[in-house]
Amino acid sequence: MFFASDNTSGVHPKIMEALVEANSGFAPAYGNDHYTGALQERLRDMFDAPDARVYPMTSGTGANAALLAAMTPPWGVIYCHETAHIEVDERGAATFYAGGAKLKALPSHDSRIDADLLRTKVIEDRGNTDVHSMPPAAVSLANLTEFGELYTPAQIAEIATASALPVHFDGARFANAMATSGATPWEMTRELSTLSLGATKTGAMAAEAAVVFDPQLVQSFESQRMRGGHNISKARFVSAQILAWLEDDLWLELASHANAMATRLSKGITDLGGQLNYSVDGNIIFATLPRAKHAQAKAKGAVYHIWGADTALIGDPDTPQMARFVASWSTTPAHVDALLAAFAD
Repeated sequence: MFFASDNTSGVHPKIMEALVEANSGFAPAYGNDHYTGALQERLRDMFDAPDARVYPMTSGTGANAALLAAMTPPWGVIYCHETAHIEVDERGAATFYAGGAKLKALPSHDSRIDADLLRTKVIEDRGNTDVHSMPPAAVSLANLTEFGELYTPAQIAEIATASALPVHFDGARFANAMATSGATPWEMTRELSTLSLGATKTGAMAAEAAVVFDPQLVQSFESQRMRGGHNISKARFVSAQILAWLEDDLWLELASHANAMATRLSKGITDLGGQLNYSVDGNIIFATLPRAKHAQAKAKGAVYHIWGADTALIGDPDTPQMARFVASWSTTPAHVDALLAAFAD
């Protein structure tokens, strides 16, 4: 009954085997190995982006921060959703790397940026040419969002058009988004300047890739990556993981399974009378249940996060409390059913 996060699951055996294989012999350092070269060609082909540059990383926050810092001057504005990971969970990493850039967090009725509001804000900021103000520089989206919702290629295109700014993607759960969307990788990324491609949450040990689609950003990104301490010496071990993750579409297989487990759990929660707070587009569920149900499940060993200001499990048992549940590649139907039984008993 472990639904705290998908980054708490283990490493898929095929990826572990790839690590063992990569451990044999010697290889050039700092991304000059054949694994990293093969990964770059694999992703260029997958995204139909022959000029893309690919950099192995071990941290999603590091990838986000270095990419965004490459996209904006220290005096620029980066637009994101008010619930975005870069706004809420990365302790100012993007603005720190960028040397003073500002995040402008936008509200909406869900967890996705509203294109019309974005257009309005960008027009306002672009129109203020006073030297005391900060000009628009970039937009950052997360797919899936922090609340598990999907951006479709059409929605991404609408945002790119509305802002007329370079777009960065936080793809910590890119695989889950792709498995749900039915889009091709090119369709999902064709509007992007940069992508943080995450494999860690979907079966890898510690493997992310910073993908730079815009050649004009390469030098800036490489400088930010170096200064931030993310130019990995033994890059082959990251690249080997992602290559195994991509092989025979393992990444989509693992993400599809996690998504299916979330669908199974969300249906069970609603059957028990729970309410879904956001659409379940991937492997993340936000649902509200009475406090007594949470206390009951927690007492039986369920692990997940109560969400919001009120996380106490004492008080009125009928008080509704929202919680986050995350399914992973290693979640089984038995795990889901055990949690639902813990709520039902």
